[in-house]
Amino acid sequence: MKKIIYTILALLCALLPAEAATTDTAYVERHSLWRQTYSEALQNPALMAHAYLKPFTELSLQCDYRHQSEAFQVEQGTGYLKPELAAQSYIRLTPSSVVWGQASYGNGKQYHQVYNNVADFDLLYPDVIADSLGGDTHRERYYFAGGYAVEKGNWQLGGELKFRAEQDYRTYDPRMRSIVSDLTLKAGAARQIGNYHLGLALEGNIYRQTADIDFYGEQNGMGELQMTGLGTNYTRFSGSNRDIFYDGKGGAIALDLQPRSANGWMVHLSHALHQYERLLDEYNSLPLTTLYRQQNRLTVGWRKQSDTNEKALILHADYDKRASDEHVAGTSSGQEYPILTQLTMYRQHRWDVGATALYGYRAWHLQLRAGYLSHREQYAYVERKMNYSRVYGELTAQWLKAVNESLRLNIYAKGGYAANIDSKIVMPYANMAASIKAYINHNYRYQKASYAQAQSGIRADYQPATWSVDLYGQLATAWQFCSEGEHEANLHVSLGIMF
Repeated sequence: MKKIIYTILALLCALLPAEAATTDTAYVERHSLWRQTYSEALQNPALMAHAYLKPFTELSLQCDYRHQSEAFQVEQGTGYLKPELAAQSYIRLTPSSVVWGQASYGNGKQYHQVYNNVADFDLLYPDVIADSLGGDTHRERYYFAGGYAVEKGNWQLGGELKFRAEQDYRTYDPRMRSIVSDLTLKAGAARQIGNYHLGLALEGNIYRQTADIDFYGEQNGMGELQMTGLGTNYTRFSGSNRDIFYDGKGGAIALDLQPRSANGWMVHLSHALHQYERLLDEYNSLPLTTLYRQQNRLTVGWRKQSDTNEKALILHADYDKRASDEHVAGTSSGQEYPILTQLTMYRQHRWDVGATALYGYRAWHLQLRAGYLSHREQYAYVERKMNYSRVYGELTAQWLKAVNESLRLNIYAKGGYAANIDSKIVMPYANMAASIKAYINHNYRYQKASYAQAQSGIRADYQPATWSVDLYGQLATAWQFCSEGEHEANLHVSLGIMF
């Protein structure tokens, strides 16, 4: 722990800017809702060359807490506690070049996870190893990122590296342990064409996770399930085979059209392909399944900014597809299993389309979001389906103001509702074990539900004229109420300094 803290402090000092960024303009550009209209374009490292008007460095200690009265999804558990120490910085080296960096260390706990004994469940679902016991899971996470961008004539060039190392583990049966390494490299270029920048970004990713589960107590004979989606499992290699690993790789491409000023049309188009192979360690890296994931996003928007007000309208469409192939193994020869063929048994299709309208006047911002979500899952044989769709709306209000020369406040409130409009489940219940049946029905109960949410928060930044640093504190809370009669509570607390 001490080594991590020293590393983050060293990064902080190395990136410390020569001058403090304490103007109201610098504060607003980092925290205003208006900033969100730039978020997609800034995924291209080349466009980071002018991401901020003023440099800054921030060191923070924060904690996030979540509690669900009953798990909305059993694999994700009933909540978590995630304390974290983080540093980030954006430094202008010359008028035409910048560097930026991030580092963080977190050590927390996920509560009462069931049917999930791996890290990165959202990434690897449905191809996980699981059991019906589960429990509380400790999580330790390290994250580092850094980038560089430069402007040369009509061109902007940039690159970025991100690395995440994580381990999830449990200190009682079933004693799961997952170790993750996740490396992403990104390169980008942008060309000035009239009043616009046309940008292209390319991304490559290498992923690896090892996962093993042990039993030391009386349940040592209990087997693990190699899950394959919607309650199914690879029966032949479930049971005592508890050591697996994942090899992943992928890439992405993104195109952006962004106005050079704050005014004009903006377009973002991205396409990503990733695959994650699950291999059985005991049988000479026998491949069990391969998950293919495709993600597409299209955003079209318009924004306009003046001295007193800001306006934006943004339309988006997201498509996320998963397909999992099961590898059919032949008769073994020693510890070797030949792969005879592979069958695509599981598919998931997820659409999210919507619109966002934003209006700002002086210290106030109002943002309205509305959209439609469609989620479809199916398993080929024996046929299983789980579908639902929702319409949603959300209203956010923000007040961002310098109260006096020393104190700045950022206060916001949000409310929203997601209404279920369609749901369907098809399951071979007569042939399902009671525990699997209960697991599937539990998740479906919450997938077909409607949800109301309420959220509020305040951040206060304090910096007297004689101080060279900005001291801040932030407190936020969020509640989600389910039509099934259960609820979720969230709390965020952070303290930090900025230079």
